[in-house]
Amino acid sequence: MRILNTLCLCVAIAGVQAQAPVFKKELLKIDPYVRQLLTEWQVAGAAVGIVYKDKVIYSRGLGYRDVAGQLPVTTKTLFGIASNSKLFTAMAAAMLHEEKKLDLDKPVRTYMPELRFATGELDEKLTLRDMLSHRSGVPRWDGVWMGSGYSLQDILDRLQHMKPTLGFREGYLYNNNMYAAAGAVTAKVNGTTWEQLIQSKLFDPLDMKLSNFSFEEAAKRGEFSKDYLVGKTDKRLKEYGPDTHCTCWAPAAAVVSNVEELSNWTVAQLNGGKYKGKQVIPSKAILETMKPNNIASREMVYDEVFYGLYGMGRSTTDYKGHILVSHGGVISGYRSTIAVLPKDSIGVIVLTNTAQGTPMANAAVYGIVDRLLHLDETPWTAKIKKEADKQEKKNTQERDSLKALQVKNTNPSHALADYAGIFEHKAYGKIVVSLEGDHLRMKHRIWDEPLEHFHYDQFWSPEYPDMALNYSQRIYKLHFNTNEAGKIDKLKTRVGGDPEVEFVRVKQ
Repeated sequence: MRILNTLCLCVAIAGVQAQAPVFKKELLKIDPYVRQLLTEWQVAGAAVGIVYKDKVIYSRGLGYRDVAGQLPVTTKTLFGIASNSKLFTAMAAAMLHEEKKLDLDKPVRTYMPELRFATGELDEKLTLRDMLSHRSGVPRWDGVWMGSGYSLQDILDRLQHMKPTLGFREGYLYNNNMYAAAGAVTAKVNGTTWEQLIQSKLFDPLDMKLSNFSFEEAAKRGEFSKDYLVGKTDKRLKEYGPDTHCTCWAPAAAVVSNVEELSNWTVAQLNGGKYKGKQVIPSKAILETMKPNNIASREMVYDEVFYGLYGMGRSTTDYKGHILVSHGGVISGYRSTIAVLPKDSIGVIVLTNTAQGTPMANAAVYGIVDRLLHLDETPWTAKIKKEADKQEKKNTQERDSLKALQVKNTNPSHALADYAGIFEHKAYGKIVVSLEGDHLRMKHRIWDEPLEHFHYDQFWSPEYPDMALNYSQRIYKLHFNTNEAGKIDKLKTRVGGDPEVEFVRVKQ
């Protein structure tokens, strides 16, 4: 087996050498390093690409796209790239800006007056640049779309119910819904759908023929990877469960692509918008997406990585004295990181199919840069795991502290049947509470779960072992309230990580 592995590695390296006279020795280190990361992070499969100037100098599939079927990842294997879709949306907006079809700094109501936000100030002042650089002051509100089956229009209609928690342009609050809306605005200006805009302006000129906008389409087009997670309790690799993939936030996260075609995209980023000698993207549009508009990171988690500045669809930092412009992506079990070092003319693409793949993708990018540029080879797995353990300990302490508030031996104030009913929120839709024998049950969107009495008039849905990784396994903490007549007429809860809101009983 060792001899076979050595032969396979030699063949892989020979292919790399044939492609790349530059970084010839450095590239010999990449394959074993990435394979090591796959093992350390229990990632089923990954695809890695490295671009230097206008050439692809490394392109490799590693591991499996289908573990049970033993089907390997190749350079054509399609992955959800999640939030790396945002740069496509931002780039299209910047291109329309250069074409004078819109102005990034004019209020979006100039182009879509029907858009309504939660405050008059946002209605009057919010621009595309604000939306694309996460400086609206509105938090994520991801629970609005999770498991909803909403359309993009449904999200636009609900923006007015998503209240800010920061002042306008006061700070950085990552927001998928604002990206969805920004994509809708650019599509309207272009007279197309968002998908048609990206296809015509970016996919087609960059020979991105397999890239598309949905998991279903990806499965029809070619090698679409399954996605996985590692169980939190049994530590076993398993297929990812039902998720919340939908068209509602397409401009924020819908692109599905492979390492070959994303290499074309990266070549254009490194060469002022040129691809195969043609000016596919205006160079000013590329620079527009890199201009810092916001401070994305106000702490240095690692000494090697400086504070982050967010432009539009990507952030810029300093990595060991080198400018690094990058973005990550998380959707279902897919994880991605795409980075360019513009002064060094290097681009790195890492796509994975396992929920634990975010640290693996980050470690891969940093470690590849270390090896290519002869920097100190930081033990990234150890450093990232140390920080991840700190965060997990903090999360556990927070959960335990919340559970410690439980008042033992209390009873609900009403008969269980009185809690049953339909409760509605304008953004989140309906929660149906029903009585099943001696306990309550709740149904909200794709979740249908029993409720456990916590104390007084609070009921919780069950905690699942993989909750921290799987968006479809979140705890609902329902707190029922009564009106002046003593009847239960409302419930308060948080959907996902959103702020607490009120659901009002629907009269029947």
